[in-house]
Amino acid sequence: MKGGNIVNKIYFNNGLRMQCLNVEPLSMTQFDRSLASFRTLLPVEKIKNVKRIIATGCGDSYLAAVEARGAFAHYLPDVTYESPSGIEAGRYMQMEEQEPDTIVIGISVSGGPARVTEVLERGNRHGCTTIALTDTPGSRAAAAAQYVYHTNTPAGDNISGLRTYYVSMISLYVMAAVMAEVRTGNSQLPELRRQVEAYRDAFFGNIKDIDDICFATALAWKRKQFFEVTADGPLFYCGKFIAAKFAELSGDVCAVIDSENYFHVNSIMYPGANIGEMDLIAGFDENVSRISQTVNDQVKRGGRDVIVFSDKTPEELGITEKVTYCPMAAPPAAYGFLLPLFAYIPASILASYRATTIGEPFFRGGGQFSLMTLGTNPVKII
Repeated sequence: MKGGNIVNKIYFNNGLRMQCLNVEPLSMTQFDRSLASFRTLLPVEKIKNVKRIIATGCGDSYLAAVEARGAFAHYLPDVTYESPSGIEAGRYMQMEEQEPDTIVIGISVSGGPARVTEVLERGNRHGCTTIALTDTPGSRAAAAAQYVYHTNTPAGDNISGLRTYYVSMISLYVMAAVMAEVRTGNSQLPELRRQVEAYRDAFFGNIKDIDDICFATALAWKRKQFFEVTADGPLFYCGKFIAAKFAELSGDVCAVIDSENYFHVNSIMYPGANIGEMDLIAGFDENVSRISQTVNDQVKRGGRDVIVFSDKTPEELGITEKVTYCPMAAPPAAYGFLLPLFAYIPASILASYRATTIGEPFFRGGGQFSLMTLGTNPVKII
C-alpha cells in the first residue's frame, strides 16, 4: 500500500475499528474477571448434576452462545449444550414440566431485552437453574435469574457490540472449563488461559497488515453494492456477526453462506462485479478443499472480487484464482474451538472502513435505536 493511503487512514477511523483494536488489551483482563465471577457462583452439586445447558440471547449475544458450542463439547462432552435463538428458546423449545438438572443461561450485556428475561423466567417455571450472564447486575434479566454471572467488563465503547461479543464468548468458555474442573477434578483453566493468550498474541501480531489490507480493500470496493461472507463450521457464525456489522455501520446487505450452499443457491447471484466477497478459512479445517473450490468458482465463474482471511496462504489452501489475501492467525487444531474469539475482527475492520469510505455516519447516525423493540416487547412465559 502506498504511504499516502496509510497516512489517510486516520481520516477513516471510527468506533468499531477502535473496538477491534481494543480486544487485544481486553482479552486476558476479561478472562480473569470472568473467572473470578464464575468460579464460586454455582453450588458444586448443581455443576455435578447438570445434564442439559441452554444458552441464548438476542443479536450478537445469541451468536456468542452458538460460538461456545465447541468449548462445551470439548470440556463437557457428557452434557447436552443447546444454543437456540432467543425467540426459539422463549416460545418454541420443548421442555419437560420440571428440569432440575438443566441450566438456562440468558446472555445480555445490558440485561434489558425482553426475550432474555422471558427465557430466564421460563427456566424458573420449569425448575431449571437460571443464570443471567450480564455486565449489568441491576438489570431486569439479572432480577429474573437465580444467579448473576457478572462479567465486570472494563469500561469502554460498546456501541456496535464488538467488545461485548468477545466478552460473552470468553465468559462462556471460562464457564465450561470451570465446570469441567469441578466435574472431573482435572486442571483445565491454566492451559485454557495459555492457549487463549498464545492465540491472541499470534492474531494481533498481524494487526497492522490486517488493518492496511482492509483499508485498501474498502477503498477498492467503494462501488460495490452487495456483500457476502462464505464460511464453514464455527466461522459461519462469525460471518453472521460480520454481516450484522455491515448492516449496522453502512446499511449494506451482506449475505452469509457456507461453501456447499453457495453452489446450491448464492452462486447464481449476479452481476458478480457488484459483490464484495469475504471468505473465512481455517487451515486445519477438514473442509478446506471444498471451500477453496468455492473461492475459485466465485472468482472464475462468478466474476467476484474476493478477499480471503486465513492462517494459510491461498496457494497453501489450493486457491488458484487471483484473490486478496489477509493473514488471520488460528489456534492449534486441538484448540480449534477458540477460533471464533478473534476470527470476526478482520472483516469487522473492513466493515468499519466501508462505512467511513462511503461517508456513512457511525452506526447509521444512531437514529435507528427508537425503532428497536428488544426491551419493550411483552414477556410471555410458556
